Amino acid sequence: MTSAAVTPLRPKQVVSWYQKPTVGKLRIGLTQRVLYHRGRAYDSLEQVWYEFLDGHKLFLIPNTKDYDYQELCANLDCLIITGGDDSAVRRRTELKVATIMMQSFKPILGICHGAMLLTDVLGGTVTGTDGHSDTVHEINYAGRRIMVNSHHDQTIGRAHNAARVLATDDDGNCEAWIDGLLAGIIWHPERMKAPFIPAEIQQVIKL
Repeated sequence: MTSAAVTPLRPKQVVSWYQKPTVGKLRIGLTQRVLYHRGRAYDSLEQVWYEFLDGHKLFLIPNTKDYDYQELCANLDCLIITGGDDSAVRRRTELKVATIMMQSFKPILGICHGAMLLTDVLGGTVTGTDGHSDTVHEINYAGRRIMVNSHHDQTIGRAHNAARVLATDDDGNCEAWIDGLLAGIIWHPERMKAPFIPAEIQQVIKL
């Protein structure tokens, strides 16, 4: 991955400010991948998210330059940078929205692509990997072995310096991390029959 020009604020600047909603639904922003069909670009979100986040209010974030992201983020409790293919258009949108959310002291969870995007711009290392596409494997978490899905051909070889690594694969690559109000998960909990999210991340974003 190539780091973009727009880099979010350092997470240590925002750790103590966010107050989780005490009642009602979470208002969750979801980024979208860009798909091309017959020469046209479409924003796209996998439908499993609707069931996974059932009960919350969802805001689908458009990939466009001419949009009031400040107003959008003002209405969000948290942001999920979803999985899927990377692209310049998508990355531009996600970094704009992530920066605003951090300036507003609100949490961000990156899933797969999202975890790698945050790792990349915060100074960690994202590298290619084999044998992790469309399969399952175990991860090491808190002294336990947990089976997760795997849909990626890149991995986090080294988390950024401020991150606390929560889970690793058997090669020592980071599978989940947390850093204040930022968190990343390489697997896709939204695709699991029994979704697994580390307890440390659940404390920040109660999905």
